[in-house]
This record gives sequence, structure tokens and C-alpha cells, in this order.
Amino acid sequence: MNQNNLSPDEVSPDDEIDLFALWETIAQGKWIIFLITLLCLATATTLAFIMTPKYEAKVLSSFADEGKGGGGLGSLSGQFGGLADLAGVSLGGGGGAKENSLACLKSRVFIESFIKKNDLMPILYAKQWDATNKKWLVDEPEKIPTQGKTYTLFSTSILDVQSDKKTGLITLTVTWKDRQQAAVWANELIKQANENLRQKAINETQLSLGYLEKELQKTSVVEVQNTIYRVMETQIKTMMMANTQEQFAFKIIDPAVVMDEDAFVKPKRPLMIALGGIGGLFLGIIIVFIRQAIKNRRPRQKLAGDVCLI
Repeated sequence: MNQNNLSPDEVSPDDEIDLFALWETIAQGKWIIFLITLLCLATATTLAFIMTPKYEAKVLSSFADEGKGGGGLGSLSGQFGGLADLAGVSLGGGGGAKENSLACLKSRVFIESFIKKNDLMPILYAKQWDATNKKWLVDEPEKIPTQGKTYTLFSTSILDVQSDKKTGLITLTVTWKDRQQAAVWANELIKQANENLRQKAINETQLSLGYLEKELQKTSVVEVQNTIYRVMETQIKTMMMANTQEQFAFKIIDPAVVMDEDAFVKPKRPLMIALGGIGGLFLGIIIVFIRQAIKNRRPRQKLAGDVCLI
């Protein structure tokens, strides 16, 4: 007979869930549950206190004043946009400059240059570096850390850059086990990004001015000459600002500071301990039920064997 066609009165008692029996099983195995919970709790607590603490250093900044191009650029774009494009001069709004500055801060080229300039590879891979002899403690060349691996480690586990489009604020966060190094790196990242973007603006402006001077010599049309002079004036202003402003692209609002020794963000000790206790409790209950299921299965197997013999 198909079991699905049985009436509620005909269902086998073995197929029903007996809550009292479940509770009785838990009660019988309470010491097993207690010991496993205690073991998991102790393990989680030990790990929480022996894990190396990691600290966060944050720099809050905003985009620097983008009036570097000054007034009248919108009209210049309409009058002489073609020449400006050829000269490498931006006559549009400042939105592109913001995006470019932020992209530079997150770029692979910038991060790798920062790692190389500050010689961070021996610090990031301290366990594999012999500081006395200045060499890697690795026998196989393919296991020596590379620039690519270091960039991946730094950009995914150490550095985080978030931009709030509503407020225009940028939060740069460095997470590292040495709280003093974390603060230094965070401040230096913004400083180096400003320096790189400042130097890039100076170089590009010099090239643009050189091109505009050549175009000025080629034409005798007064209107065209006046437009070129206006574009050159804009570029000279940009170069002057780049030469005088250290915070060229990012204006620091709140620099990173060294956090207190107990102000680490990882590991989250209370959470680890709580998860260890809860996990141990569930693991203990599962083991008790498995143990009881094995005990119940043995008499049935024995009874089935006796029936076969008869």
C-alpha cells in the first residue's frame, strides 16, 4: 500500500515527529553538548585574542577648487574648442577633472609607484624577508612576491577609497596591523596623489602653451590671436596654481591620526566569541542527534537479521 494514501490514523508512529523524544535526546546528551559548546567557545576566544589586531587610519578630503580654468571657458569652448582640444586644453566643466583625480588615486600605476617609492614589499611580506641580509627567504624564485601580487594585496586588503557623490567627500582608509604605519601611509597616499596630479598638470600645461605659441605665430587674424591669448592666459593661471598649491587635487579636511592601541577594527572579539558559542551549541546538538540515530539503527538492523534467519 502506498504510504501517501494512508489516513492520519494509519500513519506509523515512527514517521511522526515526537517533540518530547527530541527533547529527551537533547537532555540525555546535555553533557556532550555542553563540552562541545565549551570547546568551541574556548577555541573562538583563544583565536580572538591571539589574532594580530588591525587598525584603520582614515583621511577625509574633498576635491580641491576647480576654478583652475577660470571664467569664460564655456564661451571659449564654443569659439575655439578645436584648437583647445589639439593643444590638450580642457575648456569644459570640472566633472571630468574630479573623475580623473579619483581614478588616479585608485589606479594600478599610482599604487604600484607608491609601494615602490616607500619600499613596502619587505613590510607587507615581512615573514618572507630577511631584514639582516636584505633578501627573500624563499628558495623557489616563482614564490618571491611580485609587484602584481603586492598591488593586489594592497588594493584589496589594505587600501579602500570611497567617494560620496552627494557631498563630494572622499574617504581614504588604510587597514594595517601597525597603527602608526597605517596613519603615515594614509596621509602619504593623499600627499603623493596631489603631487603626481600637480606635476602632471604642470607638464601638460607646458606642452599646451608650446603648441599655442606655435599656432599664434602662424596666424595674423586678430580675432584668432585674441582667442589664443585667452586660452594661454587660462593655462598660465593653471600652471601658477599648480606651482603654488600642494593640495592641488585633494583638499585634506581631516588627516589620519594614530589610533589608540585598543581601537582596533579586527578581530571583532565579542562577535567571534558569540559565534563560537552559538556554533558550538548547534554542533553539539547535531552530534547528539546523529549519535542517537546510530543507536536506534542498530536494534533495527539486528531485528531484521533475526527475521531473515527465521
